[in-house]
Amino acid sequence: MKKCAAFIFSLVLITLLSCGGNTRKGMSDENTTIEEGIRITPLEIHQVHKLDEQGSNSPELTIDISLSLIETDNKEVTDNINQAIAYTLFESESSDLTAACDTFIANCRNEYMEMRSDYIDSREDAPWFNNSYNITCEVECGHKGILNYIIFNEVYTGGAHPNSYYTALNFDKATGKEIVLQDIFKDDYETRLTQELVVALAAHFKVEPVTEVVVRGYLINDFYISNNYIVGKEKITFIYNRYDIAPYAAGEIMLDIDYNRIKDILK
Repeated sequence: MKKCAAFIFSLVLITLLSCGGNTRKGMSDENTTIEEGIRITPLEIHQVHKLDEQGSNSPELTIDISLSLIETDNKEVTDNINQAIAYTLFESESSDLTAACDTFIANCRNEYMEMRSDYIDSREDAPWFNNSYNITCEVECGHKGILNYIIFNEVYTGGAHPNSYYTALNFDKATGKEIVLQDIFKDDYETRLTQELVVALAAHFKVEPVTEVVVRGYLINDFYISNNYIVGKEKITFIYNRYDIAPYAAGEIMLDIDYNRIKDILK
């Protein structure tokens, strides 16, 4: 798919030219109705685990999770949505998002404690012994019967800097099934959509003509149609996380395309 999209990108350019320590965990008893038949309940978790329980200056694993549990009037729809969220976040097959989260935290803590002997032996005051996971989400009503669930992850497990990335899930409110691009666009949409994405990419980097994106070396990988997108009310937003197509310093790249610009390829 990426090679095909990279070829299309070239054609478009030519065309355009032409639990330890303090632990706190809670789930609110109250839910919020975001639309008739769809409710969200917040799940808030804050945990700090010391690498060395005996050391006053021990490095720590910090876990902060703020998620929304989805509930609808249809159990099958509810399970479909929460199972997809649990798999995306925690690689869990469970539709119980709370249980999947607990398993994820236990695994993170176990992996972190494997560094304890290295720390005890070295006693280095090294920043990479401090690890962290920060996961948040936003839930929105998107385009024509679609529910958007947008996840932000920021993880530090050693290295020069934390890694952060967005993941967007789009659900059919009637079935709870994930929306794919083929559900939105007509057949053979790739060339036309890539053309609009290239224009949006040039606008993002504030360059003209669009070939300057390549000439100036903004991209480190072939450009492609991202499978990470938000089907919003007025526009579709394609997400490219750090290193997907551009260097870390470029940050996350969000390319917005108004539906009016691509109505010729919409179903």
